[in-house]
Amino acid sequence: MNGIGATPYSESQKFHIAAIILAAGFSLRMKSFKPLLPLGSASVIETAIQSFRKAGFMDIRVVLGHKAGELLPICDALGVQPILNEDYAEGMFSSVKAGVKSLGREVDGFFLLPADNPLIQADTLQRLYEGFNPGPGGIVYPVCQGKRGHPPLISRSYRDSILSWRGEGGLRALLEHYQADALEVGTEDQGVLLDMDTPEDYRTLLKHYGCAPTPTEFECYELLKGNNTPDQVIKHCETVARLSVFLGEQLSEAGLHLNRELLRTSALLHDIARLKPNHPQEGAKLTAAYPEVSAIIAAHMDCLWEPSQPLTEQEIVYLADKLVAKERIVSLQERFKGSVERHQNEPEVLEHVYRRFGQAYRIHDRVEEILGKSVQTLIKSNLGSDVHG
Repeated sequence: MNGIGATPYSESQKFHIAAIILAAGFSLRMKSFKPLLPLGSASVIETAIQSFRKAGFMDIRVVLGHKAGELLPICDALGVQPILNEDYAEGMFSSVKAGVKSLGREVDGFFLLPADNPLIQADTLQRLYEGFNPGPGGIVYPVCQGKRGHPPLISRSYRDSILSWRGEGGLRALLEHYQADALEVGTEDQGVLLDMDTPEDYRTLLKHYGCAPTPTEFECYELLKGNNTPDQVIKHCETVARLSVFLGEQLSEAGLHLNRELLRTSALLHDIARLKPNHPQEGAKLTAAYPEVSAIIAAHMDCLWEPSQPLTEQEIVYLADKLVAKERIVSLQERFKGSVERHQNEPEVLEHVYRRFGQAYRIHDRVEEILGKSVQTLIKSNLGSDVHG
């Protein structure tokens, strides 16, 4: 197969194959926008694009919807075609249709890849291409460990069937009508099965990619000092880190196993960019070498956790941050009251305050439910006299 920068439609590739990457969804279960999560030195969407580039496929189209404005600059920088799906709220199949609708007659077939399946090897794409048939009967699936994965390679001859499909179950249900047309291609590439719907999935993906380190304490302080984080902010971060680790240890004793080092380092660095506009995202960029830490920093002001989901390190750092005023551990009531008083004449800010503390109260209640004890009582009895409220 052609390498990076090669022309994919050379004599060795007689078919014009497009790659459609689906990146329009809300990422509700992940609690962070999946395409922009860090993966090594790049983002998830950049990694997905490069997976095709490395295999020599240059006709790459990214379907956008939610947060399209944040993905458009990436598409422009990498020279891929953005496709806006105005109906993205209707679900993934609306994005499938938007991508397929963009295919001209020059296209013989297309890969279909959700953005949260970014780790596809070039050799896997080559095997799928080698099994491709442009006419009816042209559906090729990668299979690993006996399971079908992503991306399937689909002939353009199914375009009209996809665009006219009105049945339940989306693309999966439609393709079940064409089981006789399917070819399965075996691969050892576990990336075809690794999607990332939840934070736990993301951690698995990071480990598979080999990029899930946490910084040492020395590295944390070097990062803080190197980015001119004020001393008073560092002291706040130290208190949040101490509280995060304490809560994590209590929850681990109750059976919810959390990564102590991830809690400590994420909390220690959560306000690294405190003096900059949009400091959570700026902080995430400064810690991009540590993807798990970066993702927690990005979400420490706006956490999208739902009560139906398990608690992770992200929610614990979020809660601990709301329980610390400057260097003092306080109650949520005291911290919330202070925030309301400071911003009482700023209705837009107050709206954010109510939303963030509402989320903190929900997380707080779940922690108490798991522990069977009052969080405030535990903190006061274990962390000493610096606990207030």
